[in-house]
Amino acid sequence: MSKSGLDSSAEQPNLSIDLASLEQDFQHTLEDLGLKPTSRIVIGVSGGTDSMALAGLCANWSDDAKNNSIAIIIDHGLRAESGTQATLSQIELEKLNLKSKIIKIDNTKPTGNIQNWARNQRYQILLSEARALDGILMIAHHQDDQLETLYMRLEHNSGLVGLAGMKMQRYYQAVRIIRPLLHRKKAELRAYCRYKNISIVEDPTNTDLTYDRVKARNHLNTDTILSRQLLQASVYFGKIVRVFKEHCAAWCRENVKIELPVYASFTSAEFNGLPELMRIHLLQQLLWQIGAGNYPASVNSIKLGLQKIGIQEKFTLAGCIIYPKDEQIEIHAERKRKTRGAIKIVPGTPAVIDNRWLVKTNKVVYLHHMSDEVYRHLNKAENGYYFIKKWRYPARLCIPILQDLDGRLVQPHIEVCNIENDFSETKPLDKIPSLATLIPIRKKPFWNES
Repeated sequence: MSKSGLDSSAEQPNLSIDLASLEQDFQHTLEDLGLKPTSRIVIGVSGGTDSMALAGLCANWSDDAKNNSIAIIIDHGLRAESGTQATLSQIELEKLNLKSKIIKIDNTKPTGNIQNWARNQRYQILLSEARALDGILMIAHHQDDQLETLYMRLEHNSGLVGLAGMKMQRYYQAVRIIRPLLHRKKAELRAYCRYKNISIVEDPTNTDLTYDRVKARNHLNTDTILSRQLLQASVYFGKIVRVFKEHCAAWCRENVKIELPVYASFTSAEFNGLPELMRIHLLQQLLWQIGAGNYPASVNSIKLGLQKIGIQEKFTLAGCIIYPKDEQIEIHAERKRKTRGAIKIVPGTPAVIDNRWLVKTNKVVYLHHMSDEVYRHLNKAENGYYFIKKWRYPARLCIPILQDLDGRLVQPHIEVCNIENDFSETKPLDKIPSLATLIPIRKKPFWNES
């Protein structure tokens, strides 16, 4: 745990002016994003410089922000001292008059790729907390993180859109995520913590050269010219990507039929006549949305998929089944692997299922994935899930099955958007009350998402 003020009193006046500017800029950024001090905010806190500076700036925003914000400290349990460090971070947050909560990860740790595992665990917890509060998730990514991301995306052939970098805001698993520090340097955040006497905890893995991101960070720190060039390039790429996406969106509105969250189709001739760059982007984004993956498929795998489309060969990719036909190309969601046993969903705690559905309920229900046996039964039963046949096969196999405590089928209400099937006029089963709501995680086609 380190705590220090400014290095010298002579630097303090100029620094205080810069930090006042930082606080004003933070406030203006939140206003531009449409946030108000009364907005419910969940702040992801690790105890490091970035997240503690974010917490300090949020606390400084207004008294209302303090009352409506909560900082979530994740204890990954990867080091013996992690519990103590989480407590020390919580003490610092108390000094800022911010509410906080420590959540310890008790899941079994993997033997490899520990950083990726920790990141996924951390995000799932933060997203869950934000959903429970119906709040906005605030993350402390800054300009240095952006440069590292661009560096790594260049290495991994992420394509044109990837080179535009991280966005200031995005929606993921029914949560709005914002990065209000994305245009600020880490050095500024470090200075802010010093000036505000905010103690920090540094993760030793941040200097571990076995990780690709640390290697990228070291290279960029020693090659300032490359850093400036990357930052400038990302601005140019961002402008190009905006125009490119506008053209793609216009084509999609004209040619894509989409039934969220499990089906999409488009005319073969129109698609095959597009430039390769557009075909790559459109197929990648449609597969990402219908397949409900955490990340889009790689550019190389998309190119292989385009080759199969060219010879009209059925294939699976990114959680989808793709049927290239003479007249049109169909994309169906592929049924996920079945989980062991039922998933219990309780009132007040929305659950994300298959990264595709958000399930809300006013009574305890149990969720099962659609098995072949259950599907055959429901498909024949007169009073089964009456809307099953309204979805196209095999995409309909991705509809989850809900049961109440007595084992009866629960007919859910489904919130749909941009879909031909209208479930609002269908009446629920007389003997089975509707207790739950299924909401597509991504309720808009990708070309209409902000």
